Amino acid sequence: MPRSPTFDRDAKVEQAMQLFWEKGYESTSVQDLVDHLGLNRSSLYNAFGGKHELYLEALDRYRQQDIEWLRGQLREAPTALKGIRQTFVTVAERATESCCGCFTTNAAVECAPRDASTQKRARESFEKMRSLFRTAVEQAQEEGAVDPSRDAKALGCHLTNVYNGIHLTAKTNPPDAVVQDIVEETLRGLTCSARDASP
Repeated sequence: MPRSPTFDRDAKVEQAMQLFWEKGYESTSVQDLVDHLGLNRSSLYNAFGGKHELYLEALDRYRQQDIEWLRGQLREAPTALKGIRQTFVTVAERATESCCGCFTTNAAVECAPRDASTQKRARESFEKMRSLFRTAVEQAQEEGAVDPSRDAKALGCHLTNVYNGIHLTAKTNPPDAVVQDIVEETLRGLTCSARDASP
């Protein structure tokens, strides 16, 4: 029977998450994991099953943390619109400070097209994001900050797309002003009235 691990599994998954997030799946070798986690190969395989299984577990950890963070940002603000604004301001700051992007978005681009397990996880995360943003928009409409005639579901999809797009843009290391312009135009478009948005 395989021996029970003598290390902190959660800590190792966290370390693996950081490595996969920084390097991506293909560029991370088993030897990279062995070196970064301080485990031998047999311990790694016994505990996690292999590189792909560990990648999915690391991705699940990131996804949970990311969704919990987004939910907190949107719910803890004094108004829904301030929650949306603070979310995007913070995302822009974090994205431009690090060129790693969003792990979930990276996974969707790198692995989802050919790996059903990754695709399912990315799709679930994006669906949760759309739902959280939609709820925030609906609350902003109730508070009078967003025109109630606008489609909250469509706006939730749009905000999710911008959220992920900011991370992708930031990976190209653009001037900070580029990302800031994306944020400001997104927020300006969110609050414009249906009449103002008409051609």
